[in-house]
Amino acid sequence: MIKNNFLEMIEQSNIENHKEYLSQVLRPAIDILRLTDAEPRLGCSRFGGAPDLPVGSEWPTYEKKPYRFLGQINFTEIASTERGLPSKGLLSLFVVEDDDYLEAFEDGYIHGIYIPETTNLETMMPPHSDIGKTTVIEFLPTIDIPYDEYQLKDWPFDEAQSDIYTEIRDSLHKSSDYLLGYPSHSTLAYDPTPGAEWISLLTVDSDDSLEWCWHDGDKLMIFIEIERLKNLDFSRLKSDAG
Repeated sequence: MIKNNFLEMIEQSNIENHKEYLSQVLRPAIDILRLTDAEPRLGCSRFGGAPDLPVGSEWPTYEKKPYRFLGQINFTEIASTERGLPSKGLLSLFVVEDDDYLEAFEDGYIHGIYIPETTNLETMMPPHSDIGKTTVIEFLPTIDIPYDEYQLKDWPFDEAQSDIYTEIRDSLHKSSDYLLGYPSHSTLAYDPTPGAEWISLLTVDSDDSLEWCWHDGDKLMIFIEIERLKNLDFSRLKSDAG
C-alpha cells in the first residue's frame, strides 16, 4: 500500500486528527510471501532447507556447535532499492540450533553472512542429515507504522482509537513475515529494538512446517545497526523473541 492510500484510510477513520503525526513515523517495509509450489534454485530467496554459500565455505558455528540455517535473502529479487537495503548480494541467516543454552536476546543467537557476488555458489548441506522443509519466498513492498504503544513516543490514542489503529496497521501487511518496518511480537511489553541506532531487519512468525518455534510459538525479530546496514556489514546482528 502506498503512502497516499494509507493517508486516505486515516482520513476516513476516527484517528484522522493524528494523520500528520502518523505520516512522520511511517517506515518502508517489505512483506515476505511464501511460494508453496515453487522449486528452489541456486541463489534464490527462501526459508529453511540448506544455504547457498561460496564454494569452499565452512558451516558457521557458535562455541563449536553448528548453527541452523534460517533462510536467505537475494536482494536483486526486491523491486525497490530505495529502502536502505543492498541492491544486490545474498544474505544468509543462521540461528542457534538449541536455544536451551542461549536466549534470543543474547549476542550470537543470530549469525549473518553477506555474499556481495553470487556467481560462485554451491548448496551446502548442514552437518546433520535432515535439511528440513524449504519454502521459496518473494517480496511485496509496503509501509509500516509502530506495532504498539511501546514503539511510539507519547502514544496519542485512547482505547477505542487503539483498536482502529491496530486494524489499520494490520491492513498494511499481507504476511506476518517481513523485512524492515517495525518489529511485531506476541507477548512483549517493551520495545525489542536494541537502541536508537538500530532498526528492524527481519520479523518472522513461528511455523510448525519449518520447525520454527520462537519463545513458545511467538515471533523472532532481528535487528541491525543503521550504519552497518549502510556499509553492508551484517556481521553484528541482534535479536529478540516473544
